[in-house]
Amino acid sequence: MLNRIIIDNFATIEHLSFDLGNSLNIITGETGAGKSVLVQAISTALGGRADISMVRTDCDKAVIQIAGDKDGEDVIIVRELLASGKSVAKLNGEMVTLAQLKSFCADWVDIHGQYDNQLILNPENHILINDSYQHDAIASELETMQQLYEEHRKAKKAYHDLLAQEKSARDDKSYYEYELNYINALNLQPHEDEELQDMLDLMKNSERIYTAVNSSYAMIHEAEPSVLTVLNRCAGELQSVSAYSEALTALSGQIQDIYYQLEDASDRLRDISSSLSFDEEDLDNAQERLSDIEDAKRKYGRDLDGIIAYGAELEEKLSLIQNFDFEKKKLLQELTEAYGRMNRHAEHLSELRHAIAEKLEAAMCKELLDLDFANSDFKISIEKLDEIGPLGLDKLEFLISTNPGQPPMPLAKIASGGEISRIMLAFKHIIEQSDKVESMIFDEIDTGISGRTALTVGRKLRAIAGFRQTICITHLPQIAAFGQDNYLITKQIVDNRSHTVIEHLDDEGKEKMVATLFSGSASDNAREAARELIAASKE
Repeated sequence: MLNRIIIDNFATIEHLSFDLGNSLNIITGETGAGKSVLVQAISTALGGRADISMVRTDCDKAVIQIAGDKDGEDVIIVRELLASGKSVAKLNGEMVTLAQLKSFCADWVDIHGQYDNQLILNPENHILINDSYQHDAIASELETMQQLYEEHRKAKKAYHDLLAQEKSARDDKSYYEYELNYINALNLQPHEDEELQDMLDLMKNSERIYTAVNSSYAMIHEAEPSVLTVLNRCAGELQSVSAYSEALTALSGQIQDIYYQLEDASDRLRDISSSLSFDEEDLDNAQERLSDIEDAKRKYGRDLDGIIAYGAELEEKLSLIQNFDFEKKKLLQELTEAYGRMNRHAEHLSELRHAIAEKLEAAMCKELLDLDFANSDFKISIEKLDEIGPLGLDKLEFLISTNPGQPPMPLAKIASGGEISRIMLAFKHIIEQSDKVESMIFDEIDTGISGRTALTVGRKLRAIAGFRQTICITHLPQIAAFGQDNYLITKQIVDNRSHTVIEHLDDEGKEKMVATLFSGSASDNAREAARELIAASKE
C-alpha cells in the first residue's frame, strides 16, 4: 500500500507532499492541472521509463519519493532524474537497477491507464489476460511449457544445423581428404621441429663438439696424472688426517663427492663422444625433414601442435560425413521426442486453459451485468495455432454481444470507447482478486462514460477498494462522489511559472468539488445535487 508521496521539481510540480488513504482515493482537477503529471511521477518512481525532459526547468534533478508497506514490511522508494541525463533508483536506502525496482513493484502496485484499453483490443493479449485469471493454478504449467518449447527449439536447430552441415561437408569432402592425406604423410610428432633443430645444431658443429668432448674426457680420465687421479690423491691425503679436525673431515667428504660427480660426468662425455658419428646423408635428411615441417607451418599458419590438432579436426569432420545418416537418425529421434513432450504438455495446458476460460466467461458475465451491460454475453474463442509456441497451441480472442439476439463478435468490432473502459474495469476487478497486488491506480478510467454508467463504475471502484487500496484519477462527479479520501489538484501561476498543488478535501471541500464537477461552479443547486450524489454513494 502507498502511504505517502513526495515529488520535487518534476514538470510543473515544484514540491508536492501528501498522504493516501487505504481504501478509495479519488483525485480530481481541471484539465491541465497536473493529474497526468502526478500519475507519470508515480509510474516513474515505481520503475517506469525515466524521461529526463520532466526535470523542472532550471533544476539539477527531479526527485520522487514513495513510502508505503508491502506484505507488512515498510518500503521507501526514491527515484532521482538528473538533468545531466542519468537516473538513480533506491529501494530502502540501497541503490538498485531499474529491472530490480520494476520486479519489486510488479506485484505491489498496478497502474491502469487509457493505453490498457488499447491492449485489450489486441487479440494477441487475450491469452495473457486469460492466463492471469487463477494464475496460481496455471503458473507452473506455463513455466514447464516454456522449458519444453525451448528444448524443442534447440533440438530442431541442432537437426537443421546438421542438415546444412551435411550438404556443406559433402561438398568439402575431397578437400578434407586431400588435406588430411598431406598431414598424415608428414607423420608429425609433437615438438619434432624443436628436436630436429637441436639435432641440426649438433650435426653442424659435430667436429668442434667432438674435439671439446674428447679433450675434456682425456684430461679428466686418461691424462698422466688425470684430474680423477689427482682428486683421488687429495681425498686420500685429507682422509688420513681427518681425525684431527671436523673441518678436515668435511673437506675430505666434499672432495670425495666432487670425485664421484666428475666420474659420472666423464661417463656422459664418453657417451656423447661415441654418438657423434654423423655423415652428410644424416645431415641432409634432417634438414629436408625440418624444411617439410616449416613448409607445413607456413601453409597452415599454425605451429606444429596446431597442425596436428587440425589433422584431428579433419578426421572428425570426415568421420561425421561418413556417419551423417547415424547422426541424422539420432537427432531426428531427439527432435521427435522433444516435440512429443512439448505437444503432450501443450494439450494438457490447453485443457487447463479451457477450464479457466469457462470460469472467466462466467465471472465476466456477472461483472458486466453489474456494470450495466444488461443483455450482454461474453465468450472466449479458443482455436489451435498452426504451430506450438512458448505459450502452447492456443489462440484466444474475447467475443462480446451487447445487444439481445446478436451473436458474440470480436471485442474490437463491437465495443465503444465507454464500453471498453467498463470491460477493462471488469477484467481488473476479476483478475486482481487472484493477484497479490496491494494498490491499484486508475488513470482516466471514466473515458467515454457518463451518467448512470459512471455511477456503476464508481460502485465497482468502491468494491475494489474494499480489498485493496485504490487510487482513481477522474473528472466525473458520479465517480468522485464515491471517494473515501478525495484530493483536488490545481495549477497556480507564481512569478510566471506553473506550480501544481494538491489538497486533501474534508467533507465540505468534497461537496464543493463534486458540485463544481457538475456545473462548473459551487452554486446552491449544484451543491444540493452533490450532497444527494454523495449520500447515494454510501447506500
